Amino acid sequence: MTFEGWKGKLYSTVEFITLLAVLQLMWIGLTLLGLVLFGITPASVAMFTTLRKRLQGEESLKQLVKTYWHTYKAEFIQSNKIGIMIIAVGYFLTINFQIISTFQGVMGLISLTLFVTISIIFGIMVLNIFQIYAHYELPYFRYFAVSILFSIAYPLQMIGSIMGLTILYFIFNWMPGLMPFFGVSVTALFLTWMSSHIFKKKAEAEKQINYASA
Repeated sequence: MTFEGWKGKLYSTVEFITLLAVLQLMWIGLTLLGLVLFGITPASVAMFTTLRKRLQGEESLKQLVKTYWHTYKAEFIQSNKIGIMIIAVGYFLTINFQIISTFQGVMGLISLTLFVTISIIFGIMVLNIFQIYAHYELPYFRYFAVSILFSIAYPLQMIGSIMGLTILYFIFNWMPGLMPFFGVSVTALFLTWMSSHIFKKKAEAEKQINYASA
């Protein structure tokens, strides 16, 4: 059954909202299935991969759910390698902050400045790494490097992402009842949408270079 006019637009909107809710529930369920620690990374990778398919034109809810589940299973081990690294670095930074906070004077200022710089780089990497993982097939350690270089090469995209995430934070803080149903899926959708423009421009530029060199 197909609808035209305002009915078609309304149907598409409701279907899209339903998709976001379903993906959110799958993210929660599959994160718990992996005992949280081992489930959150593959569930997040599957989320970004599925939303990327949706933005590329795949509209079938059934097919997108299959994509989510297939990606979760296929990337469980590989994505957890990245997740373990992120957790390890995050834990290392937490411990170091507790140590640095006891420093005084010039040494304390230098240590705190260095810590803040490393923490910002780490935050940028975490912000991008799932999108990079969903888009590219790279050697393990290159995901971390490319995630950082992605922000350096496209600073406006990073600034826009941070501003958008800040707005989403205030929205969910204002309406906390939305968090269990749309918190992760809407956030992932926004980040995927932001990065999709960069990936598209990059692909077009590479095609032009290849055409010119041919």
